[in-house]
Amino acid sequence: MKIFGFPLCTIAALALGAVAFLGATPGFAQSAPKGDAAVASSPKVTTQQHGDWLLECYDPAVNGMSCQIKQRVVHKESGQNILLMTLTYSQKEKSDMVQYVLPLDFLLAPGVGVNIGDFQAVARVNRCMAQGCVIEGKTEETFIKAMKAAKDQGRFVMMSRAGKKVGINFSATGFTKAYNEMRAQNSK
Repeated sequence: MKIFGFPLCTIAALALGAVAFLGATPGFAQSAPKGDAAVASSPKVTTQQHGDWLLECYDPAVNGMSCQIKQRVVHKESGQNILLMTLTYSQKEKSDMVQYVLPLDFLLAPGVGVNIGDFQAVARVNRCMAQGCVIEGKTEETFIKAMKAAKDQGRFVMMSRAGKKVGINFSATGFTKAYNEMRAQNSK
């Protein structure tokens, strides 16, 4: 059986590499302190679903950010998370900031292809940890424009250790509305 044109065993291997993947990944937010202090100091989180994108806003702001948008991609057969995309606007950096968490067990040297319509880029992995491999930092305005213009989906493409391309599709549905709301909230 093939998923997105790739053998199920390849997708399953990526999913298995991320068993604990994203269980409690807070995107750009920091973890709250433990115990009674967590109840007293945890920010209030409000969420709004915009298509396949979730807008999360924090009160008070976390790390100077009020809101972020994110999307999780889950393997249909195993139920495992295979991708978490998080995006926010940083007033301090005056830039959109992204964090992608991808499964483990792919070659890092070739980078990760990001394809959305005519937009193509290669992203470099910043670090890998138990939850997966992380790409984070400022993003290009052309990425945002491509996401807003996308009719359906984009795709991350990685090289497996066996030398085969493996892709993970993500949805653009609801991105523009979620993004615009996040920018409005973070620009206040």
